[in-house]
Amino acid sequence: MLLAIVFVLSRTGDSEAIYKSHNQMRAGDHNVSGGPPTTTMTGGKQWLPEAKAGKPVAGGSMAAGGVTAAGATAEMGATGAGLDATMSTATTSSLTSSSSNTIGGSIPEHCPEPPPCPSISATGANLDNPQEANAVMAALRAKALASSPPHIIECAQAEAGESQAACHLPPAKRYAALGQKGATLWMTGCSGSGKTTIATALEEKLIMLYGKHVYRLDGDNLRTGLNRDLGFSEADRAESVRRTGELATLFSDAGIITLVGLISPYRGDRDLVRKRHEDQGIPFYEIFLDVPVEELKNRDPKGQYAKVASGELKHFTCIDDPYEEPLHPEITLKTHELKIEESVTMLFRQLEKDGILQGAPKVMPESVLPNPDGEKIVDLHVPADLRADRIAEAKTLPTVLINDIDLNWLQTIGEGWAAPLKGFMREGALLETLHFNSILTDPFNLTGNVDRLQKKTDFANFPEYPANHRVSMSLPITLSCTSFTKELIESSGKSAVALVTLMGQTVAILRDPEIYNNRKEEIVTRMYGVIDMDHPYIKHIYGGGDFLIGGEVELLDRIRYNDGLDKWRKTTTELLQEFHQKGADTVYAFQTRNPTHAGHAYLMRSAGEDLKSQGYQKPVLWLSPLGGWTKDDDVPLDVRVQQHEFVLDAGYVQ
Repeated sequence: MLLAIVFVLSRTGDSEAIYKSHNQMRAGDHNVSGGPPTTTMTGGKQWLPEAKAGKPVAGGSMAAGGVTAAGATAEMGATGAGLDATMSTATTSSLTSSSSNTIGGSIPEHCPEPPPCPSISATGANLDNPQEANAVMAALRAKALASSPPHIIECAQAEAGESQAACHLPPAKRYAALGQKGATLWMTGCSGSGKTTIATALEEKLIMLYGKHVYRLDGDNLRTGLNRDLGFSEADRAESVRRTGELATLFSDAGIITLVGLISPYRGDRDLVRKRHEDQGIPFYEIFLDVPVEELKNRDPKGQYAKVASGELKHFTCIDDPYEEPLHPEITLKTHELKIEESVTMLFRQLEKDGILQGAPKVMPESVLPNPDGEKIVDLHVPADLRADRIAEAKTLPTVLINDIDLNWLQTIGEGWAAPLKGFMREGALLETLHFNSILTDPFNLTGNVDRLQKKTDFANFPEYPANHRVSMSLPITLSCTSFTKELIESSGKSAVALVTLMGQTVAILRDPEIYNNRKEEIVTRMYGVIDMDHPYIKHIYGGGDFLIGGEVELLDRIRYNDGLDKWRKTTTELLQEFHQKGADTVYAFQTRNPTHAGHAYLMRSAGEDLKSQGYQKPVLWLSPLGGWTKDDDVPLDVRVQQHEFVLDAGYVQ
């Protein structure tokens, strides 16, 4: 009954009257005089709104004109107070007033149906026609995208219009933990140009041989799900590219190397995807598979070109539908002139060159060479503006005498050749080297162990999470001292020592020294598996003091030997810069203790040719003659270096 009244009132358009009448009825039902609410009808039963015409309402009785009910409001009166005068006679006649607050009249069998919501058919399109239906959907999508909010706040840390980076793990940490960076390789070209074939081969190589996280998106796995509702009209193709671009952006942002293989015929659509990646700071490579149409017709792996020729297939891209070639693709692959592996190698080299295959930032962004061990360049020379202060400090410190071998190791550490070490090994690092031929590092503090190699060894307190980056380290790099030197250091009250050569030259400061037992037999047997005093380095270890000193070093100046060969003794930083200046895209090294002969020259030349055949454009040879111990009948180091100079000057190798 109430529902019918409200509906009638709603038809009058007088919202105030509707609100008033409805509230008056509710007030009458609940005894607005302040007494307890009255919810019973004559007969003592509750009023039920499900009452139908011709049937007694619970608690009421059949009357000549309708249903008699108690508790209805008396304010409505015979004229239906609060009702619009336009109410139909049939309806108003059923509402009568009486001293017993009754409402009379019959209840309609069903309330009138509201008018239907506007239908998409109102556009005049024939939705049974796929083309017209697609056009309508495309228009609706375009309107929805145009009205989408440009900035959606994902978390409280990011304010409106600002970067959402605050809501996510920072990319640098994510990539460092994963050991790779995210990037999108967007392969575009006509059907049959090899997009899927090359993407599949690259995906397999990166995953199976290099353990990288890679995923391939193409028409086969997109049109069965995400793009299942899209056809091949221009608007649908644009939407397909947009959706795939958004998906690729998310995948790449997550650190996945994403390989997209779509014809994507329209340049503007591809450019929008590129911009989306650029806005997010994600590497994007447009790869154009440039193959002549006649070659594609000859390949015709799916038989589609034959169907086009027979007229069975219409609106086929690159034949009777347009394809807009990229104007400035990062890479162009003429797959009709290249083997599959050659195309894959070109893509792989580009990823390698740009540092995508390593998670850490490149220490030299302009260089194509990989980072050093530990992901950071180590150069421990004191800056020129601080040298005088450090020299003055060294004069106040207890001294530790070092021999020639110690000086060689000091140079090795200080110039970055033993990265990530920044000093002589502490006990923990030594044990890792002896037992695992490697050390654990955490260069980006992912596990809270960024300075573990610089801390004093504490076997009683291990970190909750171990460092996550393992670096090869097969030789112990230690500095020995006597018990006298140990007592001198411990009684000095200083937190550093000065390292002094046998000639009395102070060459470095060692900070926060850690002194521990020199377990010579353990070191020798772990390193060599034998104890033989005729071995020069075993003899050196056993000739050292009973203690070892670990700690980080600062070199007060470049270590020079003044033997005419110092110009060839370059730091790691200097070498990287020189390789870059030579345009090297890879470096191959020969390290010999003998004079260079014809066999060596042949190997050097053939190695360079092999690297070029693998796709490298500028391999650079690095000759590194050993300058340590030699046998009595070996050719001296200076003579061998002069021979290397002649090999390079003569152009035997490049």
